[in-house]
Amino acid sequence: MKATFAGGRRSNAALSLENAEKRGCAVPGCNRVTMQSQGAGLARYHCRYHVQHKSRHGSHWHTTYKASELRPYVQSAERWIMEHREDTTYRGTYWELEHFMAGVGRVDPAMNLRGQSAEYRARIAFARLRAAEIPARRLIAIYLGVAALIEDDFGSHRTREFRIVQAAKAIHRLASGTHRRWDTWDPRTGGTRKAELHAYPRSSGHVLRKIGETLEKACDELARAAVPEVIAMRTERFGPHPSHPPLAMAS
Repeated sequence: MKATFAGGRRSNAALSLENAEKRGCAVPGCNRVTMQSQGAGLARYHCRYHVQHKSRHGSHWHTTYKASELRPYVQSAERWIMEHREDTTYRGTYWELEHFMAGVGRVDPAMNLRGQSAEYRARIAFARLRAAEIPARRLIAIYLGVAALIEDDFGSHRTREFRIVQAAKAIHRLASGTHRRWDTWDPRTGGTRKAELHAYPRSSGHVLRKIGETLEKACDELARAAVPEVIAMRTERFGPHPSHPPLAMAS
């Protein structure tokens, strides 16, 4: 359908439609058109690939940190916790998480989670952590480590959503699936053989954000005080983050 003219000029509606048809993804270097321009969604500024990327990682462009990148910060956070375990703020954070995990209920197998709400699936994720005997202290150290890494990395995406999603993904890896093993009859031999079932809930979307929000609610106040010290401990032991420019040497 051709654009209509009013007084020799295109109408605002026609111009808006034409601009929407030509709008490309806002992520630098991406040549795809936005989901709205494709008629495949409501995203006005990003393509389908980068919308899905944000769902999985918490950022349109930044990927999930590797375990090797996060480990030095978590180790430094654990050291900080050992030195401040009697602090009032830390103890409040610890007991808030302890009480929450004590009330999350029983573990539901990963196969039963399809169709459940994000709140329920997030609660089951914490139930799996409790069943795996992951202590609250470890969860706090991971949240502090993630917050410190994002703050220390000059090339990071310093947004709340990226922080809580990265923290959620890090703890989700500690006990993420359902694993079953049993003996079954083998018709070829007449004996038995081992059978295994491994099911993993999807690590993306609203579930990660619900997990991260729970961690943030308990740990955010502590992180404000602890993160600068965790970064200093990490730098003292492992050196500055690779994103930092080298210090100029005096001549």
